[in-house]
Amino acid sequence: MKIENIKKVNVTIFLPTPLNHLLISEKDLIGLFKTEDPQMDQHTFIEAPGIKALIFPKRKKDIVFETNRILLNDTSGDRPESSTIIDYLQKILEKEVVTKKQVAIYGFNYDLVVLLEEGESFDVTDFIGAKISSVSGDIKNIGVNIKFLKDDIKYIFKLDQLNENGQRFLVHFNAELRKELPAFKEIKSEMTNQFKEFGKNIKKIWPQINF
Repeated sequence: MKIENIKKVNVTIFLPTPLNHLLISEKDLIGLFKTEDPQMDQHTFIEAPGIKALIFPKRKKDIVFETNRILLNDTSGDRPESSTIIDYLQKILEKEVVTKKQVAIYGFNYDLVVLLEEGESFDVTDFIGAKISSVSGDIKNIGVNIKFLKDDIKYIFKLDQLNENGQRFLVHFNAELRKELPAFKEIKSEMTNQFKEFGKNIKKIWPQINF
């Protein structure tokens, strides 16, 4: 088993009061994230009731402002320790689009595609148990959704089979921390640490995976 690709690394902050979207303009956001490279500055701005989104296709980064959340997504394939997505969050907070004091909950999301290698096999009972398998007939696809609490952090672990032969899986991990945002270096460290926690859980399923 190996990681085929990292589809997304995300940091999300939750706000107790709704964002004032009138204060979030395309011009200001572009100015905030502008570089000296016209190619890297190519963008799409989406605006609809309750949402504004700035997408940088060349950078593979997007920033989404919802009613009570700000989502920052990195789809470059970089591992969390190499991702620059926290730098985008830092700019937003330093510009005071929102302030750190407004944030009481934040979290990280990771999506991976993992792939069985030659000689490895898939058994559906590893995920849903023999009893469920026995009453469900010829199972073509499986999904697992687990929520748990550890060290006061709420976690969600999801696994979905991407093809019928069980060779590829989409694995999602969410960590939700209910506390004030720390310093940016600590947020970067936490994003890496939670990815390691993700790896520990994946290795419980596939001990041979190179995480």
